[in-house]
Amino acid sequence: MSIEINDLCKRYGATQAVDSVTAKFGDDDQVVALIGPSGGGKSTLLRLLGGLEPPDSGSVVLDGASLPIEEEALRHFRMGNGFLFQSFNLFPHLKAIQNISLPLVKVHGWAADDAEARAREIAERFGLEEHLEKSPGQLSGGQQQRIALARAVAHRPGLLFLDEPTSALDPEMKAEVLDLIEELRLSGQRIVLSTHEMGFAKRSSDKVLFLSGGRCLEVGESSAVFGNPVSKELRDFLAKVMKW
Repeated sequence: MSIEINDLCKRYGATQAVDSVTAKFGDDDQVVALIGPSGGGKSTLLRLLGGLEPPDSGSVVLDGASLPIEEEALRHFRMGNGFLFQSFNLFPHLKAIQNISLPLVKVHGWAADDAEARAREIAERFGLEEHLEKSPGQLSGGQQQRIALARAVAHRPGLLFLDEPTSALDPEMKAEVLDLIEELRLSGQRIVLSTHEMGFAKRSSDKVLFLSGGRCLEVGESSAVFGNPVSKELRDFLAKVMKW
């Protein structure tokens, strides 16, 4: 995964959500973790990288190609990737299997039978077979997030963007979802995620970018960022979040 972020900026009203962020990740960086305090700009940067928000200035280059600006090309770029957010965003009136298969049909143009077969295949992989005929309201939070993750990867995305995917879950459910993300990593899935799960970021990411106040204060190999933080802000942050 090659990602170049060049002087990227995004403002919402008076808030500078992303402030002149510059970073570079190479082809060997399969998993990139965005860490930092709440409100530090992680989710905004993730949305900028995924083409869900336009930057005010700066640029993003993914695998040698600039992130599209024209809407049709941008839509095509988004279709090639997968997204999972803090909220599950499942269709409440559809069964779990339909939540996975319907985007394959409506967005990616799959035949209905092929979409259902793929939905069952990915559900089996994620241990969800017995829940496919249930509506989201009949599922636990962890099960809903696993269905949402299955939907995000069903079309075999080039990049998977995860925005704090465990923030709404209790510890046991967090473990289930993190195990699935780890399985995806081991299978070769390229991932960019924002997370408060420092243990997971330290163990599973190749590179880490630390954001605070919209600024990139530190970026580097996971072992270096966690083992030898340079900035006072990162040292203070890690002292708090890894205290226990």
